[in-house]
Amino acid sequence: MKIALIGTHGTGKTTLALELTAGLKKLGYHAGFLGELAGKCPLPINETETPEAGKWLIHNQYVKEIDEGIKFPVLVCDRSIFDGYVYYNYKFGKNIGLEEVVKEEIKNYDFLFKIPINPNYLIEDGIRSINPKFQRDIDKKCDYLLKKFSVNYHTTNNLNDMLQIIKEKELRKHSLVFSKRQADVIFKEIK
Repeated sequence: MKIALIGTHGTGKTTLALELTAGLKKLGYHAGFLGELAGKCPLPINETETPEAGKWLIHNQYVKEIDEGIKFPVLVCDRSIFDGYVYYNYKFGKNIGLEEVVKEEIKNYDFLFKIPINPNYLIEDGIRSINPKFQRDIDKKCDYLLKKFSVNYHTTNNLNDMLQIIKEKELRKHSLVFSKRQADVIFKEIK
């Protein structure tokens, strides 16, 4: 199962992603955490992002998710491949090649939680921009691309809501498996 917390910077995604990972572990899941990669990017990010930085972020997110997904059957990602493209698209516009990759890869997330803006989290940390207009612009671009790509996601910044959504979907998934097994038994009895 792959879960990503998405959205603009400075919204509390990292804190929530860590809490979600811990919450899933308490529920018995073998969950791992993949932190955001922006701070590791060797190129300019935020308002001064270069095309190469955007591609670096998208590529490295993709690779890290594969690496960590091998180790953990449940992976909580602080950001997704989609987020890198949101910033890239905001600054440079559409890139057909990148967009096709992102549109295809976003289907591999079992849950996407978009975290709404919370002004209390937009603080100086030496990495993210603290420009509230830039934060809002990225949030709007994120909403636009989610709609354009017809992405299924949940908007929440509530840990309990996230856990409930995950538990309900997992329960439904197992209920469907159980129902199919019941149907198979009944079908064999009819034969």
